[in-house]
Parts: sequence; structure tokens; C-alpha cells
Amino acid sequence: MQTSLKMAIASVPSLPGDVEGNLNKIEQAAREAARVGCEFLLTPEMSASGYGSYPEVLKTAECAGDGPIYRGLAKIASAYGMAVAAGFAEPDGDRRLISHYCVFPDGRFNVTRKHRVTPAEFPLSPAVRLYYDDTEEIGHVYEGEEKFNVFTVKGIPCAIVICADWGIKNLLDKLQRLGVRLIMLVTGAGGTKDDRYSLEALRDPKNTVLREKYLKEMGHCAPDGMLFECMDRNMAFACCNLIGDDGKKYCHGGSGKIVNCDGELLYTMPGIPVIEKMRTTCGFAELKFEL
Repeated sequence: MQTSLKMAIASVPSLPGDVEGNLNKIEQAAREAARVGCEFLLTPEMSASGYGSYPEVLKTAECAGDGPIYRGLAKIASAYGMAVAAGFAEPDGDRRLISHYCVFPDGRFNVTRKHRVTPAEFPLSPAVRLYYDDTEEIGHVYEGEEKFNVFTVKGIPCAIVICADWGIKNLLDKLQRLGVRLIMLVTGAGGTKDDRYSLEALRDPKNTVLREKYLKEMGHCAPDGMLFECMDRNMAFACCNLIGDDGKKYCHGGSGKIVNCDGELLYTMPGIPVIEKMRTTCGFAELKFEL
């Protein structure tokens, strides 16, 4: 049996702590996706709360299914008849987790929690216990303690992976054993203003080094290698990153892609590294699955 899923990804310029404004941006993306018949909208890590460990973000933390972010996403999902995935901060005792909703039009929801929190995200906490070695500073998940909440959309088993969790050892093998057919990677942090470009600098024909760097960046959309992974594993893949200046520390680059189960690149969003042009960017594609 074959089925299809019309999917949208949206890089949104979320601001720390501005839940109402961030939900409005997600709704704008949902409205655009609905116009072309999409059934699923994926937005980046902490898209509803704003990314980072700022006090303003920590104050937005809500218990899953009980808070203004959930209610706002449920309203959007119901109004536009699509599942909506968005990131938020979630309390866990005295800790705060990085989590991601998938809210359905009927109000049902699924929550994925980030396993591996980076040092820059402290005091946000990992959802599972970690061990550390000299290979990296983030920490590793103990074998067998991964916690991915698989959910279905139109009969398609799906899983959301949050940013640094992409580095979990043998991740794709583990998701494949869970029966996942659509992997969605959501990311947040992506540099500062110093990593971006101004139109004035790019317009200078003598600035050849900067222009070459810009061209190289515009031709790249992470993560690499997923075209063949999708082909070999009969999986589909989608990813999206936050975009824009958060008014504080970060200036997210915005990027994304959608890949079909046969390795076909259906949509690519290289990002908008030019500060003056950063804005919400949406992409759409129809994924096809043999079930």
C-alpha cells in the first residue's frame, strides 16, 4: 500500500520568551502551508519559546499539554487541519528540558525530549543520564537508554530528533529498528552576527574571500549524506533550523531540506546568511511511502 504526506518546513525567527509573537509566526507559516494543501508543519528547536537558556525562555516552561504554547499550537493545528511540530521548554521537577511538540488537529499531542544538551544550553538539562569521555563535551547516551516517542501521521511512523541528539551513536540504526519511516531533525543555535554577512560587504567586488565563503555556504545544507541514507534505508527525512537575530546572543542561519524515501531531494533551503534578508522561510514537498 502506498501513501503520501504533504509536508512543510518553516525556519522562523523566534525571539526568546516571546510566546505570543512566536506562535503568530508559526501560524503564518501554517497558513502558507495550508494554501498548498500541507498536512504537517515542522518548525525548529524551541521555535515557540525562543532558543537558549535565557531567563525569559526558562520562564515559558510548561507541562506538556497544559500551557499557552500547547493551546496555541492546538488552535493552529485545528484551524488549518494539519499536525504542527514546535519546540518549547518543559519542567521536570526543578529542571528544565528542551522538548518538541507534535500537536494534531484533534488536540492529541506527542512530545520528544532532547537527550544531549550542550554546555552553552545550561541550565537546560538533558532528558536522560549521560556519560562523558574525551571525544566531545556534550556527553553520550548510555546504550539502550534512548527515549524516542514514535508517533504516526497517516499511518507513517515518525520520530523527531532535536539538534545535538543527531550525534547519538548509531542513531539511524536505532530509529530504523523502531520502525521509523520519517525522521525530522530540528535545530536551533547556529552562530552569532559575526558569522553572518551584510549586503554592503557582499556588494564589494574586491571582497573576494567573503564572496567565496558566501557561495560555499549557499551551496551547503546540513546534514550531508542523508540522500543515500534515505535511499539505503527506505526512510524519508526533513530538517529545519531557526533563522534570524534573537536580539541577544544568537543569529540563526536558517536552513532545511526534505528528502524522499528513494533519496530524491525534494526541497532544499540553504539558509539566509545575509542579516538584512532574514525572514520566515517555508518549503513544501510531497513525500511518498510504501507501507
